Amino acid sequence: LVLIASAGKLSKAAASSGANTSAALTQCMEAALSTNNAKAMASVAEGCARLSVQLRDTSKIRAALSAVATPTIIRARSALDAINSSSSIQGSGQAAGQVDAASQSLASYLGVLRELIRFCDSSSKARAGESHVLSDVLTATWPVLNSISSHPTCRANGAVLSGLLDVHSQLLSVVPALIGPYFKDLITFVVKAFEESFCPSALDYVSAAVETFDTDESIGAAAGLDDNSKVLIFNQLLAHLCQNTFNHVSTLPNECPQVVKSLFEMAQRYLLFCPEALCQCPEFASLFAFAVACLTECKGEIESTRATLIFLTQLIGWKNIHLGAGKISKLTQFSGAIDSLLAQHGEAITRSCIVGLSGGAPQILWPPYSEFLFSIMLHIISSTPGADEPSSLLCTWLRCAMSDSSLLANAQNITPEIGTSVIKILCGLAKEGPTSKQKAKMALMDFGKIAKGDATVDALLAYSVT
Repeated sequence: LVLIASAGKLSKAAASSGANTSAALTQCMEAALSTNNAKAMASVAEGCARLSVQLRDTSKIRAALSAVATPTIIRARSALDAINSSSSIQGSGQAAGQVDAASQSLASYLGVLRELIRFCDSSSKARAGESHVLSDVLTATWPVLNSISSHPTCRANGAVLSGLLDVHSQLLSVVPALIGPYFKDLITFVVKAFEESFCPSALDYVSAAVETFDTDESIGAAAGLDDNSKVLIFNQLLAHLCQNTFNHVSTLPNECPQVVKSLFEMAQRYLLFCPEALCQCPEFASLFAFAVACLTECKGEIESTRATLIFLTQLIGWKNIHLGAGKISKLTQFSGAIDSLLAQHGEAITRSCIVGLSGGAPQILWPPYSEFLFSIMLHIISSTPGADEPSSLLCTWLRCAMSDSSLLANAQNITPEIGTSVIKILCGLAKEGPTSKQKAKMALMDFGKIAKGDATVDALLAYSVT
């Protein structure tokens, strides 16, 4: 914690003549590794990285980072050797225990490497003519990462596989130009890992890749991919991952909440950073339908439901999120397809939102449910500017949702009159435009409180629209 909080001040002493920074950091890291405490190791790695990148001199930074990484790499190799030797002994309970212990240690060492790489951010980018400060660490680490990725026991261990994929995600974000030449091989490994284990970190890696290829031109050049090739690869990748996820999750998304969460976080990255790959994907309509189903079938599980809601909110309300002109142009081309999917699933979506707000979901999910419902209303009403009355289709969805049997069973405090008042309030606020979003969310939160019995109908008086 001292290293983390005081990295800037300590760097002045470390940079002074005679200071043996590398040796001191090696001792710190060795001491942390000896604790076998994953959190302690990761925290010390973060502190060492923060201090190292403050040294300013590139050669000193490289030396310091290598000094910190070396003990971890050595231990990771030893843990991998232990897994190899123990795995070769068939039917031994002692050997199985040794494999588990070595795998746990290996996962912790991967966590150390992840933190070390993570905090070598943009402030440590290479200057012209200089190697990146992580180049030596990458050279020493890469053979170990390859050995782990090719070992069946490591790929079968969830903690080790997640740790490995997390390290690769950090490398992709921090040193994209160095990772570019290996990207196609890495994607092949990531897809295989997902097919074998359905590890959410595989989808997280694809999320990082979609974002990095859009925000850092160096990786595209290093990977030998132009814009068209990039879109094609990510399009095919999304289709394949969706098909595998749909088959795995089947009709029980609530049993795989982390996979659902990572899937829709990945879909959101596609929307923000490569919308053409998303909207042209052969599985786009199925992905939308799956998202709508998850609003019900995730049964209020917080993280998966929130990720689903955020994706759908931004997809339907894409005109109100900050995107570059090129991405807006692409989404404009596919706006008809998005509107068609909304028309097809709008009634089910609206019902899910109202039921979720009236007791069908934890209260912590009320804000994203509220934002999603209002984004739908805003989108539909803004499509017919100047109309005196809101869309008849929208009104039908809202009325059906307010009279749904699930709502009436969960929220006996919601009368037809309250439902009518809420619809009128929301339609009035939607006509005012995006600036009324916060007020609409507050109105829906109060609707939830009325349904729960924590507020009376008088709470709606503040939102009355003349």
